[in-house]
Amino acid sequence: MSNQEQFWQDLRSGKFVSMVKESARGRKLSNATEVYNILKPIYARHPDVESMYCIFLDAKNQVLGIDKMFSGSITSAPIYPREIIKKVLSTGATSLVMAHNHPSGCVVASADDRAITVKVYVALASIDTALHDHLVIGNGFFSMADAGWLRTIADQHRSWMQS
Repeated sequence: MSNQEQFWQDLRSGKFVSMVKESARGRKLSNATEVYNILKPIYARHPDVESMYCIFLDAKNQVLGIDKMFSGSITSAPIYPREIIKKVLSTGATSLVMAHNHPSGCVVASADDRAITVKVYVALASIDTALHDHLVIGNGFFSMADAGWLRTIADQHRSWMQS
């Protein structure tokens, strides 16, 4: 077996998942590409199952932990903001990044993806915790922050809170 084949087999087996999680702890994240590069090997383990991971961050955007929060089927995964809040409180996180995969490889965010982002944003805002981004990972990635969607959600939330 070639080195490349062995690497791919190790990647798909999940051998690197704990190493990725441990080596990321304490590292500062600054952009969506970094998040994608950290999470892509984790998603390689079960590429045919939609899963939601959260990266919990401290006030300096340093990684406190990376956790699989939800898992579903090939086309969806149930997401419960209450469970995210519980994990934020237990880790002491001040912010987080959400990411989920689309097993189809398509990185277009669905209406459901956008709706859960709003729901989680509002839930986190109620406990003074920031949602920095929500990535859709497939053949590449889509960042809701880079696309301006999180700024729009923040502006709408601020407007709603002031009225």
